[in-house]
Amino acid sequence: MAKSRETALYYDPEGGERAQQVKTVLVCMGARIRNIAAADFAQTVGFTLGRAGFAQSADTAEAAEQPMLVLDGFTSKRLDVLLRELRQHGVSVPYKAIVTEHNLPWTLRALYDELVREHEAMHG
Repeated sequence: MAKSRETALYYDPEGGERAQQVKTVLVCMGARIRNIAAADFAQTVGFTLGRAGFAQSADTAEAAEQPMLVLDGFTSKRLDVLLRELRQHGVSVPYKAIVTEHNLPWTLRALYDELVREHEAMHG
């Protein structure tokens, strides 16, 4: 079996049951999980994923207030499976993103802020 290239960056300020359920779903799917710590929010998405050409930042940034899931290497079919599995486990992560060439250089905080803006625009 080929090793999955799917990676999920996951942050949950509360941890607990939701965090455990999200991680269980991802592990069952064979995806790698990188936990995001509050201190990581000044780092770029590219650096956090270990991509070449992205240096560690010495800056600091405020951590996110809500859980965030950033997905890399997921096909649309696998994304559908993940979302279905999360729903079936009764898990809601309000802020989710797919890694793109456009958002690789963004800090995790900038990505979170954009997800909040998009969420508010869609849901009022």
